[in-house]
Amino acid sequence: MICIPIVGSSMEKALEDISSAEKIADIIELRLDLIANFDLPALMQATALPCIITNRTKTEGGQFKGTEGERVQILRQAIEAGADYVDIETSTPRELLKSVLDNKGKTKIILSFHNFTNTMEDLEPLYEIMCELPGDILKIVTYAQDISDNLKMFKLLERAQKEGRKLIGLCMGEHGELSRVLSPLLGGFLTFGALETGKESAPGQILASTLKNVYRVDRPRKNFKVYGVIGNPVSKSMGYLIHNRAFQEIGSPDIYVSFLVKNVEKFFNEFKEFFSGLSVTMPCKENIIPLMDEVDATAQKIGAANTVVKEKNGWKGYNTDCTGAIQALEAQVDLTDKNVLIIGSGGTAKAIGYGVTAKGARLTVTYNKNKERSKKLAEELGCRLASIRDIGDHDFDVLINCSPVGMSPHIDTTPFPIRNLKSGMVVCDCVYHPPETRLLKEARSAGCTVISGVELFINQAVGQFEMWTGKKAPVKAMRDVLMEKIEEK
Repeated sequence: MICIPIVGSSMEKALEDISSAEKIADIIELRLDLIANFDLPALMQATALPCIITNRTKTEGGQFKGTEGERVQILRQAIEAGADYVDIETSTPRELLKSVLDNKGKTKIILSFHNFTNTMEDLEPLYEIMCELPGDILKIVTYAQDISDNLKMFKLLERAQKEGRKLIGLCMGEHGELSRVLSPLLGGFLTFGALETGKESAPGQILASTLKNVYRVDRPRKNFKVYGVIGNPVSKSMGYLIHNRAFQEIGSPDIYVSFLVKNVEKFFNEFKEFFSGLSVTMPCKENIIPLMDEVDATAQKIGAANTVVKEKNGWKGYNTDCTGAIQALEAQVDLTDKNVLIIGSGGTAKAIGYGVTAKGARLTVTYNKNKERSKKLAEELGCRLASIRDIGDHDFDVLINCSPVGMSPHIDTTPFPIRNLKSGMVVCDCVYHPPETRLLKEARSAGCTVISGVELFINQAVGQFEMWTGKKAPVKAMRDVLMEKIEEK
């Protein structure tokens, strides 16, 4: 289930938010401590959805300023009013806690524990103590300092499910976002999702609309596989959108999530039984190579893998950045004996540079400020090196921008002067936000054939999806959802 906390600053705003939340939520939490001058009966009557009544103090992450007795009295009033659920902290003074547990009537009691600092090494002693109390649902929420803390929570959810206990088990913070997606699919009673950005009731809370429409966590499923992207950062990755849409399109129960990874080796060793395939982004593409049982020849040559696949003989690394780019280029031009200019000297330039030289192109890489880095790339690829200031003296058949120049929000910049664009050139920009950069606009006006970074991004994702699933990727749906997201921004 998806629960949306109502944190409106006034009764008027809270009632508006309840109306909006009903379109997404399975259950609503009324955070009375965050609603000024609340009218409890009016709030409860405003929705037909089940409601959790919560009233937290500052020490428990809330804003209630009264005494403990006053706080608990409000929860008793909620029980008397027929609340579906009341959330009360295990830290509540024993007599006050007992007064609620002994007089709960038909209301279900959620016994909650929060640790806003870290996740304990062993959660089970806490769980066992809480099981001794007469609550209907247990809630254990901790702060994740590392992505591995999610595994502790997943282990606890597994135990609770085996023992027939209802448990809300979540990790807070950006490292804990994984638990907010997967917890309800691993037996958790519910997960919390914010109605809007800025209306989160705890750190790391994801939008409820994303939980419902992208991850589909409100639809229980069995025998699903977990895929995801690893990197640092991963917050701007679009992979979760296109791969989850692809799974939905083909009727698959599988799910794709984001793994914020500090240490690649530690993560891989701890999680490799948990996932079935990975997308790999910076800065993990090189560090993942030694952890593979096998590496595809292209990825081996480049020295970087952006795709990890679980195969019969173990884990294998691939580079679909290279193959996806070559696929997009060859749809427009035969690269054999063509003069190709690459702008940039990072991992993308290396992957595409390897691909075009393997196809028989004559490659030149450029430098502007960082000559040494570009020189090293040129030596690795066995190609020509040129200053960006001198490229106007040469004719190129294909221009590929592998730098971030022109990426939103700096959409008025271009890595290549319009005066050097010549009719008949093929111009490819790896930047996909915006889909048509200034470089591509000017290239089009100069009579060039243009290739958007959207095509490269989709091609590499399609390659990943088909290797993971063995099924044809729904390319149009993947492209559509990417474009929808870009246009939103």
